[in-house]
Amino acid sequence: MRHTRLAIAAFLALATPGANAADPALEALLKAANIPFEVDEDGDYKIVYDWSKEKRSQLVYVSGTAEDLAGVKLYKIFSPAKVLGEAGIDPVLSKRLLGENAGYKFGSWEIAGKTLYFRGNVQAGTPAAQFETLVSVVAGTADDMELELTPGKDDL
Repeated sequence: MRHTRLAIAAFLALATPGANAADPALEALLKAANIPFEVDEDGDYKIVYDWSKEKRSQLVYVSGTAEDLAGVKLYKIFSPAKVLGEAGIDPVLSKRLLGENAGYKFGSWEIAGKTLYFRGNVQAGTPAAQFETLVSVVAGTADDMELELTPGKDDL
């Protein structure tokens, strides 16, 4: 019963207009970290990392609303690595990614909808330089996987 209530509450939070409104504190942090961004239609901060030398770029999002975990405010940083087909994720890749998750110092792989993301949570109030490092780690990890899974493409 508890899981059902949590699922309903999560659904309502996602379905409520303005539930992901832009966050002035996060915007100030992004500016302090010198990270160019746009705010997308649902209030997330959209960032494009560009590695011109490698001729690669990577899309990264930071959730526009902090989540509360026992009084600690956390922002989600997430970056798509691959849009999955109708069949979903290959079981071999899934097992590999679960194993890799244990070795990361920051972040983990997850599937949301039909997309494979690398995601990490960062505490509100993190110093700008550390925040930029963590956003960069998410971008680089997702881009490395995108390059591996879709060689010759730079779609995300």
